[in-house]
Amino acid sequence: MCVFKQPKMPAPDPSIEAERKERMAQETADKASRRDTALEETVRKKKKGTGTRSLLTSSSGGIGYYNRDV
Repeated sequence: MCVFKQPKMPAPDPSIEAERKERMAQETADKASRRDTALEETVRKKKKGTGTRSLLTSSSGGIGYYNRDV
């Protein structure tokens, strides 16, 4: 009698294991898709105000570019 011997786990069912792997692959693809969408949104927001007047009208700028003639 061995006190420290662990019981052997039964082998997982191949169909359940295949389904689990397929679900994990789908979740990984969904996660990558959401990450790409979030990156596109971030880039679009950062590129939004890059014109000459953007420093005067953007929400993130101070006085920035100031033209006395305007």
